[in-house]
Amino acid sequence: MEIARRFRVSGIPTPVLDAEIIAAYVLGIDRYALIASRGAELSRDARDEIEALAARRLAGEPVAYLTGRKEFYSLDLFVDSRVLIPRPETELLVDLAIYYAPMNGSVLDLGTGSGAIAVAVKHTRGDCNVCATDISREALEVAAVNAAAVPGAASIDFRHGDLFAPVEGERFHVIVSNPPYVDRNLMPGLQRELRFEPEAALCAGDGGRDVIGRIISGAGEHLLQGGVAIVEIAETMREYVRDEGERSGFTVSVMNDYAGLPRVAVLKP
Repeated sequence: MEIARRFRVSGIPTPVLDAEIIAAYVLGIDRYALIASRGAELSRDARDEIEALAARRLAGEPVAYLTGRKEFYSLDLFVDSRVLIPRPETELLVDLAIYYAPMNGSVLDLGTGSGAIAVAVKHTRGDCNVCATDISREALEVAAVNAAAVPGAASIDFRHGDLFAPVEGERFHVIVSNPPYVDRNLMPGLQRELRFEPEAALCAGDGGRDVIGRIISGAGEHLLQGGVAIVEIAETMREYVRDEGERSGFTVSVMNDYAGLPRVAVLKP
């Protein structure tokens, strides 16, 4: 495929996959049907649309924004430039939230973004009461679309505000969050695709530690007895999170992601 060749030359790490996803999206078929029909003649309109999307990909725009879709926890979610694209490593937070939530338990998703975590938890554990907050009204609009499409429009309690502000005085069995934790100073050296994602969902002050620190310091007063906080972290933050967690009265364990890197902190009072 010529587009895959161009992607490969430009340094895109998954050239064939990206080219197939774009072509399948334009043609309205899945990738397997595309492979089976390889060599079929395309209409001029289809070729033009594929070329237009390929040009955007070559400029660095992520495939998920080109198609408006991203798979997460085996769910087909809607995404656009208003929200961070869900990553596979974040699925570990869903696994842990499902594990720790008691029957009919309450789960709080801080900084929900696309709603990926909240939607996956509610889809898998329909018995749980799920509340999700975000400082971005635009992100909450995307999250509401995903909730409506998967567990149901009224299944998740979405609230606008910064971290714990919308749930002042409330307590939960599980607090889960994939907060911004990228050091803004490191952005120029990171992959170019990140430039297309909302900076507020990626970057935090104090070397990327600001939001995580605020979550740790505020989690205790929002957890029920026996509750747990589960937070995604940067691979360099293991010691920081342990120190901050212990200072706030938590026992902290850090789990590695599928690449063997420190990725998820579990904090228990």
